[in-house]
Amino acid sequence: MKNKNKLGNKATSSKQQGNTHMPHKSVTSGRKSDYLYSMSMAPRIDEASHWFQMLPALFFTACIITIVRMHDYQRPMSQFFWTNSGNDLTEFFSYYKMVAIVICAVLALVFLLYRVFTQSFFIKRSSYYIPMGVYMLFVMISHGLSEYKDFSLWGWNDRFEGTVTLLAYMVMLFFVINTINHERNVKWIIYPTAAVSFLLSLLGLSQALNHDFFQTSLGKKLITPTWFWDQVDSLTFTFKNREIYQTVYNINYVSFYLTLLLPLFGLLFIHSVSKGKTEPFWKKLLWAGLFGLNMYNLIGSQSSGGFLGMFAVVVIAIILLNKTIINWWKPLISLLILTLIIGGITYERWMPELTGAAHGVLGTEQTNKTETKTDSDSSSDRGYIDYISTEGNDINISYEGNAVTFTTYPQNPIAIKITDGDGKDLNITPLESPSNTFRIDDERFANFIIGPAQDSAGINYFIISIDDTEWTFAIIEGQDVRYRNTLGNLVPLSKVPAIGWTDNQDFGSGRGYIWSRTLPMMKSTALIGHGADTYCIYFPQNDYVGKYNADWKLNIVTDKPHNMYLDAWIGTGGISVLALCALWLIYIAQSIRCFWKREFHTFTEYTGLGIFLGICGFLVSGFVDDSTVSVMPMFYGLLGTGIAINIMLKKGQRI
Repeated sequence: MKNKNKLGNKATSSKQQGNTHMPHKSVTSGRKSDYLYSMSMAPRIDEASHWFQMLPALFFTACIITIVRMHDYQRPMSQFFWTNSGNDLTEFFSYYKMVAIVICAVLALVFLLYRVFTQSFFIKRSSYYIPMGVYMLFVMISHGLSEYKDFSLWGWNDRFEGTVTLLAYMVMLFFVINTINHERNVKWIIYPTAAVSFLLSLLGLSQALNHDFFQTSLGKKLITPTWFWDQVDSLTFTFKNREIYQTVYNINYVSFYLTLLLPLFGLLFIHSVSKGKTEPFWKKLLWAGLFGLNMYNLIGSQSSGGFLGMFAVVVIAIILLNKTIINWWKPLISLLILTLIIGGITYERWMPELTGAAHGVLGTEQTNKTETKTDSDSSSDRGYIDYISTEGNDINISYEGNAVTFTTYPQNPIAIKITDGDGKDLNITPLESPSNTFRIDDERFANFIIGPAQDSAGINYFIISIDDTEWTFAIIEGQDVRYRNTLGNLVPLSKVPAIGWTDNQDFGSGRGYIWSRTLPMMKSTALIGHGADTYCIYFPQNDYVGKYNADWKLNIVTDKPHNMYLDAWIGTGGISVLALCALWLIYIAQSIRCFWKREFHTFTEYTGLGIFLGICGFLVSGFVDDSTVSVMPMFYGLLGTGIAINIMLKKGQRI
């Protein structure tokens, strides 16, 4: 006779209860062979887990993305020359999501511990645990060897995806895999995710229609503490009018996470239609409406990363499903018509984004500059600065392939010696205007204007104007010459290594420039990273020449690479990235074998296929988008659900 424990795991027979602390060793039984480890009272692998045990997985997957709350915190930012934001910071979109992720992981561990004490603990047989373990190991090693342990532990400002968060992801992935055993458990993940997605889509719709809920008095009070309520009128976000950012802070992240959901909801609509009259019409309408709302938000977010991911979804679906698509032609045509209608409605939104993306890929001139660019109308006529470096009292510049050295004299700050790349002395000619400025008597440097200067504190400078952009260098006795950046900090300059995109730094809305500087950084982190979420610290923020050539504002800070693989490589090391890729490739290979030429009938099968296509789209979008606490809980929650579904389907069809 079987009994149920408090959280609904069914007990085994009294005969089995005799081995209360021993793992099952048999591999001949259909039940035992699916376990890597199981205790005597562990439920059968096809028995649904109690709804209460589903709560951490449910909240992690569906609800964390909705959290928005004001958080004041302090960080030792004064140590960095490239920021003057101060040590007192405020953010809304990441900190409390991080807290919720950690809480979910702790609760998951508590539930697992409960299973141990009730002898109902089990681990499904799976090869996923090896790359998960390797990844966690190198995340911890990277933190242990990090020079910035506090940032590595909790994550960078406004991101908070540090070591604790990354480890929590793996804990939750393990928990989800070993908690979802039945279609009822799958629905406990999918239905709340659908409900949350509906609410977020409405929020995004309000933002697109210029009626952002978070800009209302009620919305501001919901995301701020009571002590701030008398100041809510002063609270404004930096988003432009009608930008769809929902609750994920960046419009790129909206399309990023929607690549997970659109294939899922599309497949559930197809499943609903395939059931014919046995499925109520309102359910078909619900899935179609949810698909349409999410499609509107993806297109309206104006992020080409989402379009890239959805293109991958379509290609993979065609290859994988083959003739099955023909059997689904009616619901697919309905989804296509719905997409075309939404695309027509949002034409003014997606067309500039796709056009800009095409220009970026092809390296052609864009009419509209991004917000990182300068507003100079003459920027396209400027010469190319190969490098600027400071060494001792020398300022070394290469302009259009021509080298020139300015030797300064701190004891006599108005004196200067100028030599070209061959060591030949160059003369200067005074200009009438501006006063006390000079031009170099050499056609190669005709666009240079130089002259001494002094500030109110008595510090002497040497200013070199190149194509109307001033480069100011401090000349201080007893110190090497330093560049004075736009924040007033003195910074040494050197040649910054770069790989690729020399003639197309605007590729992918500036990703070409960022990636070209990130690739040389990868050599030092091929094994172990600098620490999770420390990319901003190690990026060459003193690459003012590179920003100048890319037509960026010189003081802009690059805090993420816009590529989740590069970010992980710098933060937690190359081996950790290979471990993650192994994890994802195992899932992809298993899913292909599971769904190839499969006849789809059940809710679980359609859900598994939808999750698989969404994961593929997400991983492709990850090449141009960043990992973030706003989207990764849903990714890992659905990935764990997809893995659990594959294990469930594997029982009926060995793969």
